[in-house]
Amino acid sequence: YPFLEKAYDALRRADYDTAIPAFEQAAKLAPRLPSIRKDLAYTLLKVGENIRARDQFAEAMRLDPGDARVALEYAFLCYETKQEVEARRVFLKYREKDATAAQAFENIDRPLREGIARWQQALSASPDNFSCHEELARLAEQHDDIPLAAEHYEKAWRLRPARRDLLLALGRA
Repeated sequence: YPFLEKAYDALRRADYDTAIPAFEQAAKLAPRLPSIRKDLAYTLLKVGENIRARDQFAEAMRLDPGDARVALEYAFLCYETKQEVEARRVFLKYREKDATAAQAFENIDRPLREGIARWQQALSASPDNFSCHEELARLAEQHDDIPLAAEHYEKAWRLRPARRDLLLALGRA
């Protein structure tokens, strides 16, 4: 693999501008090798390309689903790049086997659980509050509680002033 040789040679010299395209070319020529994606991802991290690195870790994870280290790198980058839901899912998968994953999962999951509980309490005091239903639905969706999210999105939809007026006019409220 001449492109890999070029990439690793450039990497040894810290010439990332040469290494990255060489790794990308090698990945095109050997698309089933997760190690190329992983090395490309780490190189992208060295130059601050977190989103591109995250995407390469995702591809490496797809190619080798058993590589927990790659999965955790991917999850941390998901969290850093505002993909908290995906990060939570990956950490959930690995939390039984890895203490770092367990702590990261808890750091994401605890605020969601607490937020859901707060909004449920707010709704008990004000059951027709559009914003409470909408926020509860959003948090439930991020928590992967799809039935709870659907219930409160629907309630919020029915409470929107324009929708409510329409439903009243149609006799469906």
